[in-house]
Amino acid sequence: MINKIKSSTVFRRGQQVTKPARHFLSKFINDWSFNFAAMLAFNLLIALLPIAVALFGILGLILRNYSDTEQKIKDAIVNSFSTDNITQVSIKQIVDLAFVQLSQEAGGVLVIGIIFAIFGSSRLFVAIDNCMSIIYRLPERSLLRENMLAFGMLFIFIILVPIMLAISSAPSVLIHILPGAAGRFGTFIAGIILSLSAAFILFEIMYWLIPNKKMSFKVTWCGALVSACTLELFIILFPLFVRQSMGNYKGQVGCAIILLLFFYYFATIIILGAQINAFFFDHYQPLIDGLGTYLSQMHDKFGVDNSKRRLSDENTEP
Repeated sequence: MINKIKSSTVFRRGQQVTKPARHFLSKFINDWSFNFAAMLAFNLLIALLPIAVALFGILGLILRNYSDTEQKIKDAIVNSFSTDNITQVSIKQIVDLAFVQLSQEAGGVLVIGIIFAIFGSSRLFVAIDNCMSIIYRLPERSLLRENMLAFGMLFIFIILVPIMLAISSAPSVLIHILPGAAGRFGTFIAGIILSLSAAFILFEIMYWLIPNKKMSFKVTWCGALVSACTLELFIILFPLFVRQSMGNYKGQVGCAIILLLFFYYFATIIILGAQINAFFFDHYQPLIDGLGTYLSQMHDKFGVDNSKRRLSDENTEP
């Protein structure tokens, strides 16, 4: 019976139609995408405070005499993460902690604090670079080039975030000014478009610059677009999920758990977009097995009799 079903025209046609999706799913799973998403989520969590310190430290030096503007940027960052109160409380605690740390430092101590914050927060982009090496089957960058990329991406991120927040928050300001339902509806649609555009720019920059190979817009736009749309949908649905399923998580521990879950899904979206670009546009095929099993098979294939010996040419020469 099963053999008859498998040999039928409908079954074979279904296999042919679903082949790209099945191969993409195999690549996504065999590359340990969910494991790397968890790693990125942890890096996002521990990098959030240094990023906030670096961002507000640099803004503080620039906007030293414009405290109202600095406060507006702070509020925009808190409100941009989610409409869920618990998540916003978590972000607000980290932002407030960054402000307190900056307010207690001055002069050279402040500059040193910002330098350490920049180094700590740049580790996030080192982690993303390592993930891209697996997804695109690329060699790792040297230590110097990897850190230059991480610092460069961090400064791009610090420059883009205030601009993106200003663009995304503009409709929420205009919606209270424009009269009539039509004007408010138009502002609402404009807000969605602007928010999507800001997210698209962020993902496009990551997918274009971080992989250790020459990239172009024609092989990165689709992953960036899918990630931006998924992120917008996620930001809308995540507060509903928290209220329905995680309403009992309270206090600092509850906030940390919810924030880590938020970053895990966000990191999964980053990995998803990169995998789409790598598989459908750069045509990287899935590993024959999971990453750990594949490395074990490669180790055996090179004929290394001692598992503690390095996989290098000098050890595999006859």
